[in-house]
Amino acid sequence: MLQKRRLIVALSSLGGLFAIYGGTAYWSGLKAQETLEEQHRMLASLPLFKVKSHSYERGWFSSRETTELVFNRKLSGPYESMLPDNLRPLLGSTIKFTHTIKHGPLPGLGSFDFHPARALVKTEFDMSDSTRKTLKRFFGDKEPITVINRLGFGGGGELSVSIPSFDYEETLAGVKMKWKGFDLKVDYKHGYQEYKTEAVSPGFLLEAANRGGVRFDNLRYLSDVRPGNSGVHLGTSELSVGGVQLNWKDSVPYSIKLNELLYVLTRVRVGEFINPSGEFKPSNVELKNFAYQIVTSEQDEFINSRGKLGFETFTVNGQSYGPMRLDVSANHLHGPTLTRLDKELGRIPFEGVEPAELRKQYIDAIKTYGIPLLENNPRLLINEFFLRMPSGDASLEGSLALNGFKANDLKDPLLFIRRFDADAKFSLPRQTLENLVVAQARNLFTVDESAEEQPNLKEIDNLARNLLDSQLAQWIEQGYLAQDKGQLSTAVNFHDGTLKIRDKKVALPWEAEAEEMEQAAKASASAPLQSKAK
Repeated sequence: MLQKRRLIVALSSLGGLFAIYGGTAYWSGLKAQETLEEQHRMLASLPLFKVKSHSYERGWFSSRETTELVFNRKLSGPYESMLPDNLRPLLGSTIKFTHTIKHGPLPGLGSFDFHPARALVKTEFDMSDSTRKTLKRFFGDKEPITVINRLGFGGGGELSVSIPSFDYEETLAGVKMKWKGFDLKVDYKHGYQEYKTEAVSPGFLLEAANRGGVRFDNLRYLSDVRPGNSGVHLGTSELSVGGVQLNWKDSVPYSIKLNELLYVLTRVRVGEFINPSGEFKPSNVELKNFAYQIVTSEQDEFINSRGKLGFETFTVNGQSYGPMRLDVSANHLHGPTLTRLDKELGRIPFEGVEPAELRKQYIDAIKTYGIPLLENNPRLLINEFFLRMPSGDASLEGSLALNGFKANDLKDPLLFIRRFDADAKFSLPRQTLENLVVAQARNLFTVDESAEEQPNLKEIDNLARNLLDSQLAQWIEQGYLAQDKGQLSTAVNFHDGTLKIRDKKVALPWEAEAEEMEQAAKASASAPLQSKAK
């Protein structure tokens, strides 16, 4: 009888534990669905992809979420010609993945993982036969990508992504690829506003015997981001790359829509202002020990941000530059205005919009919502810029501030300009300046290569040098420039509407015009007196 009672108590306890576990698992499933639906909304908002389909099937102890994505060909189109033939079909295929969600409180129990969590999400990619066949040539039997997302009880979680390494070679085509793998870890808090990121890739090598090659080594990215009181994201982000090498043997035309590419990578919209096109001529480029760091902080409702960027050496066709150091700051930026401006610019669609109309919408948004940035005395600083070049060293330090600005100042250009305070000191090798002037002169006077009569480049170069020598000699004589051992240097100050170069006042265009009018008035007033005297 006693044993029977003990058995009943044990079974009741076991049933109670199972009921508690089942109830907790069901509750965890509900909360996991909320978290994953929010993640899906974030994914769907990225312009890189378009959502083809999405479904969520929730169960008691496990659920399934299935999503189909396709690449946004409007963004990838301009760059597809740069990819190897074997990779281009991937951009036209559907990316289908399924989340298998095991609910908590011990979602990994079946695989002897005893870490408590709201849910454990494993992702499987269901690719088309052609896509799988293409990837199999690179990865073999290994999964091309592994994604595991552990959802914590507080609404945050830890996401890990891994892409294995591979060696690939086509002997007849002379193509060789070596990918050393990629690992990403994201530790995020509830709401995805606060997160820590670490991404590492040991390197990549692509060699094409007839075209050239590309290589990078030791890429590492770290970030620690949290929301500020004004809505601006605060924290640090840094990137380091051990080395990058590019070499190409043929001329390669390019037309890069940087405005769209920057938006995909940074969510910053820059309109149609920077879309270069031209031609890469046969060349060899190598960059060593590149790094940048950005630190953003908040004081009351104002944002201060500081960025550092540099590299050890940058070599182009045997010409070596470096080291280079750049240290810049943007201080006293009105946080609520930055948040509002980012939101309004983000609402402007850029797909299918004419460049002129898009540019107008950006400018109108900045004029409408960006004025408080100017009204709160922003300040930009170049703490340091240094670059060693074959012809000498270039350096720059300075600041630009806007003080006491009011919105009505925009109606009076002269009053607006008087609000600025600026200081700068810089030094530049004379040879570098001469090279820039000569290159610009060639661009101005060189005609189409198909024309029968071509200009004499030597004469153009000599003319540009002579004009530069004459102008520099005049500025040095007037005291606006100093020259020492091939280095040109000067200092510029602008305060309360007065411009000084090396402590010498320089008349601005409207000041020079006023002086000319005053002298003309004095001359006309003295003319009758001289006539009477005669």
